[in-house]
Amino acid sequence: MFINFFPTFKASVLLAGTALTLATACASESSCITAGRINDAGNWSPQFQSVRLLDDSGRRLSIKLKSELILVRGVELMEPALLSGCVGDREIARGNDVTPEKAPVPAAKAGRLNVISVGFPKLQVGGGLVELKVQVNNDQIVMITR
Repeated sequence: MFINFFPTFKASVLLAGTALTLATACASESSCITAGRINDAGNWSPQFQSVRLLDDSGRRLSIKLKSELILVRGVELMEPALLSGCVGDREIARGNDVTPEKAPVPAAKAGRLNVISVGFPKLQVGGGLVELKVQVNNDQIVMITR
C-alpha cells in the first residue's frame, strides 16, 4: 500500500516558511518592547518584574527615575516579551474597545538583548510607557498567543 505524504509535506514546508517570513518581517520592523510605565512625576509606576535593565557592562540597574534611563544599554528578559512597533515620544493612539481574538504574535525570547534607544510614548490618561528599542535576531523570536 502506497501512502502519498507529499501534499502533507508540502503544506508543512509552506507553513514553516510563512512563519519564518512573518517572524523575520516582525524582527526588522517591530523591534520595541515595553519595560513599564512612568507616572507624570517621572517615577516608575510600575516597572515590569520580568524586564531587567542592564548597563554597558551587563550589570543590573536599579532605576527609579526617568532621567536615569540614559544608562540603559541592555535588557534581560525573564520571560518572552511582546514585540511591537516603536512609538517613540508620540502619544499612543486610543484603540477600539473590541477585544481581538487570541492569535500568535511575535515576542522576544527570554534572555539578553541590546538596547538601541529608550522612548516614552505618552498615555492619554497621564504618564507614559517606557519603550525599549531592542536589537532582535531571528533566533531570538518566538510566536506566543495573546
